[in-house]
Amino acid sequence: MGEVTDYQFAYFNNIIYNEQDPDGPIADFTRFSGSGRLDSGLAAVACTREDEGGKGAVVFVFLGTDTSKGANMVKGQMKTNFQLSQDPDEDMQIVKDAVGYVKDTLANLKKQKSNVDWKLYTTGHSLGGFLATAVLVQLDPEISRAVTFDSPGLPKFWRESAERMHDDGYWRERIMDYLTFPNPINTTLPHIGHLVRLELQTHSKATPAHVIRCVLGTALRAAVWASAVNLGLTLAGKTRGFWATKVVAVSVRTSKKLITSRFNLRETAREARAATKEDNAKLEAITDGKPSKKNRKALGPILSRLPPSLRAAAITTSWAFTTALVSSVSYISTRTSGAISDTQQEHSIVAILTGFDQESGHAKQPIEVLNWPYHDLLVKEGFTKAHSRRIAVEGLLPLQPAAYGLHNLLRRKQLLLARAYSLPGYKEAA
Repeated sequence: MGEVTDYQFAYFNNIIYNEQDPDGPIADFTRFSGSGRLDSGLAAVACTREDEGGKGAVVFVFLGTDTSKGANMVKGQMKTNFQLSQDPDEDMQIVKDAVGYVKDTLANLKKQKSNVDWKLYTTGHSLGGFLATAVLVQLDPEISRAVTFDSPGLPKFWRESAERMHDDGYWRERIMDYLTFPNPINTTLPHIGHLVRLELQTHSKATPAHVIRCVLGTALRAAVWASAVNLGLTLAGKTRGFWATKVVAVSVRTSKKLITSRFNLRETAREARAATKEDNAKLEAITDGKPSKKNRKALGPILSRLPPSLRAAAITTSWAFTTALVSSVSYISTRTSGAISDTQQEHSIVAILTGFDQESGHAKQPIEVLNWPYHDLLVKEGFTKAHSRRIAVEGLLPLQPAAYGLHNLLRRKQLLLARAYSLPGYKEAA
């Protein structure tokens, strides 16, 4: 029956989350054993296939982080994820359990099927990808190949072990590491092996959420620049109205009221009308050379004593800064929520399956990667420290390649690629 294809490895990772027996493209495999759910966070299954000529294949599938698998196991997985973020330079209990499970399974398998020459594979998604790689390094050369999907990388303890044992070329032949675009999960630690970025169906789709973020990005940017132009005109004495900021002010008040009133639409509408009336009163008061009692109340004790031109300048300057601040914060929030949503969507093993051709078993559009960013490198290069400032600037300047805006409405993949190239350490093969 030949080698196990990379699409089949991805499918193995899909069924372990759903606790299914092998079916579909891996229906010729049989579930041989399972590790159970251990307190260390380990959950794994071994599936076997007997081929012609006394040959056979064993695939060890390691479960990634899954919050539906019981409190003790989730606690163990969360502890492991925290340990991974610290880049440990010592062995971890979950890896010891994984290695023990593989050894015990092989011993039982050889007792039952002593006449079969077994070829061993490991695979895993996310946290499971780390385990698949660590087990291969620990048991080298017994495991033939590890195929992982959006792994967090490999901690220092196993990286140094791998370096002592063989050169990079050896591990590139033994470890296939499939990744989506850089995200907080797959940039946790450095990676070893052959790195390939997958093109997924979701990358080329202008999803409703992406469309909304692009429209909102341009609208927020327009509000800032319109406010700046309006401020300049006001200071030059050309206008005393400030429609752009007024719209933002009313929108902010309306949004705030929506939240505090628990979506009481009638009360919200009343509040919006009141906010509009208040803003109109202030605008009328600006043009009043000798403010009436009502206008003095609207302006306050300081502004009411200023000449009309200075009142306009003071009020519009204040509103311009308010607009810029609100727009910047809103864009940062939009950008952050978009990144979280993209990670959740792309990191899913179901989404990753769309990057493979079922018939050939190969990736549809594999992008070979020479270097991959990781957390410590991003910190060292000052990327994480300046990230919020960079996004705030991105929200102000038009036509930025990595920014949400109408210019990227139908260019979602190009937008994600621009963000990847902005990361220190990201480098694709020529």
